[in-house]
Amino acid sequence: MRNNTDNKIKTSKKSTVLTPDFVSKYIYESVKRHTYKNILDVGCFDGSLSKYFTKKHNSKIIGLDIENEYEKNFDTFIHKDFLECSREDFKDLKIDLIVTNPPFGKSKQYGDLYPNLFIKKIFEIFGSNMPVVMISGHWLLSNHNKRMSFFNTLNITKITNLHKNTFINCDVSVESDIIYFNIKQKKSIDFLEFQKPKKPQQKFKTVALNKKQVEFINDNINNFSREIKELLKEKYSDFPF
Repeated sequence: MRNNTDNKIKTSKKSTVLTPDFVSKYIYESVKRHTYKNILDVGCFDGSLSKYFTKKHNSKIIGLDIENEYEKNFDTFIHKDFLECSREDFKDLKIDLIVTNPPFGKSKQYGDLYPNLFIKKIFEIFGSNMPVVMISGHWLLSNHNKRMSFFNTLNITKITNLHKNTFINCDVSVESDIIYFNIKQKKSIDFLEFQKPKKPQQKFKTVALNKKQVEFINDNINNFSREIKELLKEKYSDFPF
C-alpha cells in the first residue's frame, strides 16, 4: 500500500506502507489450496504482499508498479501505472490470481478511492470472474450508497477484518479489511489477530578472560572511578559521595 499524497488518511513517516509479514502469510495460507500458477501483484513495490506465493510449485509472480526499484524480485515485471493499463499490457500473460494493497485514500485525478478504482480496473481488464484478494480501508464497503451498490454486484466470498494497528510498523493506524473476490472460502467473515512486529534481538559476544585480564580491568575501573571522584571534588566541594 502506497500512501496517497493527495489525501492522506493518517500521517505516516514513510512514503510506502508495506504489507506486514503475518498478513502476507495469512493471505497465502487462505488460498493456497487453489491452483494458481501466475499471480499478479498490482502495486507490488518490493513484493512483500505476494512473497509467500513463491512457495507454490511452479508458480510465477508478476509484479506491476510505477516504481521499478525491486523489479528483480519478480519473475516478470511491468513498469507502469495500473490505472493507465489496458488488456494489451497483459496479452501474453495468463493471470490466475490478483493480489493488491492499493493506497486507501482518494485520487484527485480520478475523483474516487484508489481501492474502488483498482477493483474496477481489474474487472474491466480481466473480467468479473477473476479471483482477487485486495486489502482496503474498512470504510470501502459502507456508508456510500453508490459504492455499496457497485460492490453488491460483485462476488465477495470472504472478508477478513484487520486490527487498526496492523500497519503500525509504518506509523499508520487505520481500520482495514482483506476482501476476497471469486475465491471460495470456508468462512465468509473472519478476524486476523494482530501480531506485534518482532524487534531484532541483540547479539552479544561472550569472551572468556583469564585471571590477570580480570584483575587488570577491575583495577582500571577502580582507578577511573577515583579520578572521576577527584574531579568532582575539585569542581563541587559539597558533592555527596
